[in-house]
Amino acid sequence: MILVYFIFSIIIGVLMLLASNKERIFMLTAIFLGAQALFLAHTILNRNGVELGCFRYDSLGILFFAVMAIISVAVFLHSRQYLHKENLRKLRFYNLAFVALCVVVGSAYFSDNVTVTWVLIEATTITAATLIYHRRTPRALEAAWKYVFICSLGILIAYLGILFLSIMLKNHHGNMSFGSLAEAIRTADPLYLKLAFVLVLTGYSCKMEFFPLYPIGIDANHVTPTPMSAMFSTAVVNMGFIAIFRIYSLLIGTPVFVWAQNVMFITGVVTLLVATVYIIQVQHCKRLFAYSTVENMGFVLLLLSTGKTGMAYAVFHILMHSLVKAAAFLQLAQIGRTYGSYRTANIGEYLKVSKTGSLILIFCLFGLTAIPPSALFISEMFVVAELSRNTFTTIFLICMICIILYFLCFKFLRILYGKKPDKELTHTPDKLTSAVRCAMLGLFFFFGIYQPQWLMKILFEITG
Repeated sequence: MILVYFIFSIIIGVLMLLASNKERIFMLTAIFLGAQALFLAHTILNRNGVELGCFRYDSLGILFFAVMAIISVAVFLHSRQYLHKENLRKLRFYNLAFVALCVVVGSAYFSDNVTVTWVLIEATTITAATLIYHRRTPRALEAAWKYVFICSLGILIAYLGILFLSIMLKNHHGNMSFGSLAEAIRTADPLYLKLAFVLVLTGYSCKMEFFPLYPIGIDANHVTPTPMSAMFSTAVVNMGFIAIFRIYSLLIGTPVFVWAQNVMFITGVVTLLVATVYIIQVQHCKRLFAYSTVENMGFVLLLLSTGKTGMAYAVFHILMHSLVKAAAFLQLAQIGRTYGSYRTANIGEYLKVSKTGSLILIFCLFGLTAIPPSALFISEMFVVAELSRNTFTTIFLICMICIILYFLCFKFLRILYGKKPDKELTHTPDKLTSAVRCAMLGLFFFFGIYQPQWLMKILFEITG
């Protein structure tokens, strides 16, 4: 079925290149999203099935693919509204790159081979760079080249880690599948394991957006069309998480697992500290939300460092973060269209301009700052409780949470109540897109209030 999915996506792409009007391009994109939903149904019905020898429909991949399917539909609807004045050529390549990004990221979720995962992650660099360069401005060109260069550097570093993993297979007859690596790691040299893990963690940080290669994600979100920022900060970030999570999970039960937990903890603390410092300073809404993503990835790393239960909550945290961050970026797209700017100094009195949009923004604030009933409150309080044995760590986490809460509230309230710019605003409300954002937030807060037994069972099955 995945081969059919690939072939169908290629056909859709060819038809887009031949399309002679905008409506046909949007129609082809909608057809692709319908096919993506059918493929999701296939993966659910064939859970744990293997296709083409290197793709396995495990619970982890299915959960993230389902979230990406929801977000991609929302991004499509907002992109249609956001880009209605674009010329045919730009619109064609935007939708073509969007389809390619969905296919490559979705395939990476199900990849059961560390080398295939690496290839697919590298492929996202090209498709994402196309979207970053969409505006064809000098700044967009600079950001696209930076993205290609730094991501390629990160992928190269990760490849060196994969080479160390391959050394472990020299006395085994397996391939580079995660199952074969799990067998080989039991008798592997701890030094090789440590080197491989650090290199992979460092390399894939450019996709998951944590220290040290997080800046490239910030710059990419700054210049790319805002609806697509919702994909970058969710689907692409989640792909980086899965790639790291699968390798990290292999270390459970090995002599280096405690060491790997310490590496995760240190990286998470540094990431959280960096995000806090920049959230205080940043005056651009898109960069503010991008640094919020970095902050949440810091919490994810801290959750991973606490053990198997923390790993389950890390999956929960990043899934819930995807829903609220996508809704936040999509609402920001509406603000940008209204004010013609994303700088906080140029935005004000949004509460008077759009009451519905303001209400959505307020709920996004509650969600991102983990104010109950935010679903992120559950996982953030878990990590604080787990690390409470260390007084210094507890004080540090509480201080970081309070600082982030204060400055996010300050900047959000400035948007709602700040001075209105002296220019005519062009606010065009859309009931459909507003309903989509409300539905995503409703799902997010539902899981904050009630965690279904089936979901928690799947999360704990994933981490054993």
